[in-house]
Amino acid sequence: MTSRIPVEPQAVLDLLKTQFDVPADTGVDTEFADLALDSLVLIELGVILTKQCGVDVTGDELATAGTAAKAAELLSDRGAHSTPSAR
Repeated sequence: MTSRIPVEPQAVLDLLKTQFDVPADTGVDTEFADLALDSLVLIELGVILTKQCGVDVTGDELATAGTAAKAAELLSDRGAHSTPSAR
């Protein structure tokens, strides 16, 4: 049996900072809307997270989640097998 590894919110935030140039002072509870992340960015983020975590997540689901912390919770709830890392 594979043990579930919760996805850390900071790992999602680090991915946003390195891949999408969000401000360095952004926190895990900063709303994606406040960062002006458009639907294309969220789709791209969803593709990266899907590949890295082994669970499907869409841009729409990330938009609904709204923050790195809630996105990490969503991934963890779906049984993500690892935490995302910056490429």
